[in-house]
Amino acid sequence: MNLSTSRFGKISIADEEIITFQEGLLGFEDYHRYVVFNTDDGSPFRWLQCVDDGNLAFVIIEPLSFMFEYDIEISDSDAEFIALKRAEDAVLYVIVSIPQNPKDMTANLQGPLVINAANRKGRQVISGNSRHSVKARILDEMEKRAAKMKEIQDSLDSDQKDGEG
Repeated sequence: MNLSTSRFGKISIADEEIITFQEGLLGFEDYHRYVVFNTDDGSPFRWLQCVDDGNLAFVIIEPLSFMFEYDIEISDSDAEFIALKRAEDAVLYVIVSIPQNPKDMTANLQGPLVINAANRKGRQVISGNSRHSVKARILDEMEKRAAKMKEIQDSLDSDQKDGEG
């Protein structure tokens, strides 16, 4: 299938690449079919391009690529809605908002996209976790993640030195 987009020009996509959000996304309930594009630069950011409207696309990111932990409970009804039977088939993305100053970009942790990789069905769910913000600052979360990773590495290094002595 060929698709004309405002961001990528004319692109060719296979039917098996299409992800169906039966209910659409919040605020975009009339658009149901999307495809995820990876960037070529190794960036953790992806594009969620609407197949039904070449002008509609969202920047998305996997939460664990910029956060140390992201606890989300997928309800039984949400899992059933997308026929999700195994946790390892779940792929999580959050929608990114990029303002005038990209340093202030945020992610919507409150409304993640859950995709069943096995059948390409998706649903935007609402997180019940009160720590999940609609506008989580990505760069702040990256700094927290880096600090936590350093803390763990320092602890491992310390344990290793203690074991040598």
